Amino acid sequence: MEFDTTLTRSAHYLKQALPIMIRYRIPLTPLNYSICYCYVVGSQPELNVELDQIIARYQGCPPHLARELFDKYLSQHDLALFHEISHSFQGAIDQVQSGICETLESSQDFSAFLSECHYGLHNLKKRGAEQDPSAYDEVLEYVSRLTREAVAMQQNALGFQNKLEVAYDEIKLLKEALFASQREANTDKLTGLLNRGKFDEDIVSFCTHSMSKQKVLIFVDIDHFKRFNDDFGHQKGDDILRKVAEKLSHHAQGRGDAYRYGGEEFCLTLSISSVSEAVSFANMVRHDIRKLSVKDKKTGEPIRQITASFGIALHKEGAPWQSLIELADRALYLAKSHGRDRVEVAG
Repeated sequence: MEFDTTLTRSAHYLKQALPIMIRYRIPLTPLNYSICYCYVVGSQPELNVELDQIIARYQGCPPHLARELFDKYLSQHDLALFHEISHSFQGAIDQVQSGICETLESSQDFSAFLSECHYGLHNLKKRGAEQDPSAYDEVLEYVSRLTREAVAMQQNALGFQNKLEVAYDEIKLLKEALFASQREANTDKLTGLLNRGKFDEDIVSFCTHSMSKQKVLIFVDIDHFKRFNDDFGHQKGDDILRKVAEKLSHHAQGRGDAYRYGGEEFCLTLSISSVSEAVSFANMVRHDIRKLSVKDKKTGEPIRQITASFGIALHKEGAPWQSLIELADRALYLAKSHGRDRVEVAG
């Protein structure tokens, strides 16, 4: 199987770039991968020098510095090229794995093929000797030559099979590392929800892709969260964030995606039939969050209830994704200004 030179080279650079990103916990985003890909290629020496300095100082590459490097040395064209290479490389991985599986399956029939050849030649030898004794020697030589060639072919096939198995394992590990890095890069470490970076990527496609149902964005903010931190400590605050995130993840399952937007603020992207259904859904989640509370360590009795405010925005076909965020943010502001622990819809 022959591969396009670009894919082969991309696979080589990917194997070099991934360990660097994993070692220094650089999120596997298109922008970061473009930088690390350029780093291992060595096409921008100045970028390599700056990235080395950043890694030495921060033991990684903070998002704002990654953006500065990208804007300084790369372009949106490079980002688009990464998407194309990444998509092509993923296809190549699947193609190679499929081809290897087919080859391994066919090689299992090789011994059976040899047995059939020997059986057929045995009959040919028998018939030839009956008609002409000299045919015996000719057929015997033919069998001997075929046997030598078959053994050599089998040895080559076994060697090739071993190489394919090694290649298959390498590709499988590389694919698993790629997926693991993507999951880690897209996940908020505290709550386990999708993170802000993933939301910034997803909201564009969410607004541009056509859907049969209404596209809805819901902002969720835990009410008076700072008081929880001040009164009970940051560990209890983190525990509250995780519990609210569990509620949001549970209710979003099968309907859409849940993200931690930042701090005590979360958001949901959903596909829903109507405004009334969106409001009913938000109120259902709101009531479920109200079941949470901070409890006394000694008695186990609830000492403060946890509530949240919800802002709903409906996407209008053709409108920019930024406007959807602005509308949801405005609705959330209304919910908080009207007393909190309520649902508001952007007008």
